[in-house]
Amino acid sequence: MSKIGVMAEKKRCMICGQERPLKGGICDPCQERIRREALGEQANVRAQAEKELKKHGVTPEPAKEKK
Repeated sequence: MSKIGVMAEKKRCMICGQERPLKGGICDPCQERIRREALGEQANVRAQAEKELKKHGVTPEPAKEKK
């Protein structure tokens, strides 16, 4: 097989650059890390927003459960 054929078969993660099975250009460990970071950031923003509302005398309603 030529070098071109071998190069086409190898796929690298766009985040870490390691050769792994990919889903959409990003390997599973990197996808999981990005998801955890996003969820943590979302929780942080929600907590800051509630803190600011309480500072201004507004009591936020409890979060609704997602089904």
